[in-house]
Amino acid sequence: MQRLAFFDLDDTLVDRSRGFRSCVRAFCSDLSFAWDVEQWLLEAMYERAYRSDFERLRERFAVSVPVEELWQRYTLCMAGAVTCAPEVLSGLERLRDAGWLVGVVTNGAGDIQRAKMASAGLDLRVDAVCISEEVGCRKPDVGIFHEAVRLVGADGHLGGWTTGDSAQNDVTGGRAAGLRTIWISDGTDRVVEADHVVSGAADAIDLLLGLEGARV
Repeated sequence: MQRLAFFDLDDTLVDRSRGFRSCVRAFCSDLSFAWDVEQWLLEAMYERAYRSDFERLRERFAVSVPVEELWQRYTLCMAGAVTCAPEVLSGLERLRDAGWLVGVVTNGAGDIQRAKMASAGLDLRVDAVCISEEVGCRKPDVGIFHEAVRLVGADGHLGGWTTGDSAQNDVTGGRAAGLRTIWISDGTDRVVEADHVVSGAADAIDLLLGLEGARV
């Protein structure tokens, strides 16, 4: 059977945290929004951004710019702000060359997640993308992992690996779905019941490539 590896997107394959702050600053500057708007956006969209956030923004601050324009501006800004390390991009290629099926499993809005992947060069280096908004369930729900298995072309069996930075969404959710797990450490001493703990996605890829008996 082919080997199967899933990866989270934000703060696993791409650096969303750093990109998010720089994007919000640029977004607000371009639209001449005041400091209080910037602070509200930083708090409201800290974990995820959706069109509904800009509906609330327009209502709260009497913003006249249409929601769709705000969303499109933010999506383009965020896509340009995220980065993926070259060693991660080449590592994904190495996984696929070694016979792994590779998928991304991410919470978030479909268009912005896909825009980030395309901008970072990830869309051409994975076999499938499973996004919560598009499939109707979110990590840590096992349903999103089951759907990812189907989308990646491994329907009919679980198993394989998932890697991410969230102990709840990626590790707990992945384990419940029958996957072995790799946690991207947050640098603290807290204990997370993952099969392996690494410092970044490149290390996770190296670990997977070095494993024997890690087949689906």
